Amino acid sequence: MNRITQDILLAIGEAQDIAITTHVNPDGDGFCAALALQRVLHGLGKDSVIYTDEDDLSRYAYVMEGSGVKTYSSSITSAIDLLFILDCNSYDRLGQRSNLVDLAAKTILLDHHVVENNPIKADIAYIEPAYVSVGAILYALLKPQILSLSEVDRKYVGDCIYTTILNDTNNYANANTNRAVYELSADLCDLGIKPHVLYKEYFLNHSAEEMRYVGETLATIELHFNRKVLTMVSTLEMMQRNNLNPDSVMNITRWVQGVNGLYAIVYFREDAPGLYKLSLRSVNLDVNKIAIRYGGGGHRQASGCTVKGKLEEVKALLLSDFETAVKEYELD
Repeated sequence: MNRITQDILLAIGEAQDIAITTHVNPDGDGFCAALALQRVLHGLGKDSVIYTDEDDLSRYAYVMEGSGVKTYSSSITSAIDLLFILDCNSYDRLGQRSNLVDLAAKTILLDHHVVENNPIKADIAYIEPAYVSVGAILYALLKPQILSLSEVDRKYVGDCIYTTILNDTNNYANANTNRAVYELSADLCDLGIKPHVLYKEYFLNHSAEEMRYVGETLATIELHFNRKVLTMVSTLEMMQRNNLNPDSVMNITRWVQGVNGLYAIVYFREDAPGLYKLSLRSVNLDVNKIAIRYGGGGHRQASGCTVKGKLEEVKALLLSDFETAVKEYELD
């Protein structure tokens, strides 16, 4: 890790034009880690820009003041000295922003997901699934640089990294919560963060329309294979009727993770006619294996993918995969 840190610092020192990006539909890990990195770079005397798509980032307003975030356009053709890619290791999950890799003289990739389909070619890559979030990787790699920031900037970076933990542990409820996570959280408290405030900002920040949308989605719950697999669906019509942007709604799987007796949760979110974003969750099964079959990926217990087709056909495909996974699990 010390060698990786030195290589990263050398690349930063040599670069003038620096860009940062993460996967499509940025979440509280990839996006907030990008914000943290941008502030660290500023402390090192380097300006940078974070590229996203036309995403609704209002959920992150509490950490976005003063940030340099721009909407990516295919018309961007100027060279980039250094590109950071966070929380993503597949070209498939970069979408159109994969073009940034071609524009960059050097690419640094930091991620904590298992390597997926169509892996990104990077000059420096640090991929370690043992870390709870890519924010945690940033802290481990650049801790001295973070501690050398001003008090205000240290707290800001701490707020961002704590949000990556909240996102990827579901407020310490997921199986990836361990001693290292609590130790990191304690370090961030020393930077001045207020955990109760960040929890409220991130998790208790729903509009009435979003809560109605959640309720409509929960009403679609179905149980399969002797109540071992739960499915639920959010339709495009639900989203439009509640005047919501898909990216503004926190993943609804968190609302059903307390259902007893489940092996897995399969959530279908229709983002466009016939286009479904799937979120797969399980304590028992390796859902990443299933997501990879459809060009997605993530972690063993939390993964996702995007599938095109009619809902009935898409659901039948996924349920067939989960029926096999359930049978194999019960035979072990």
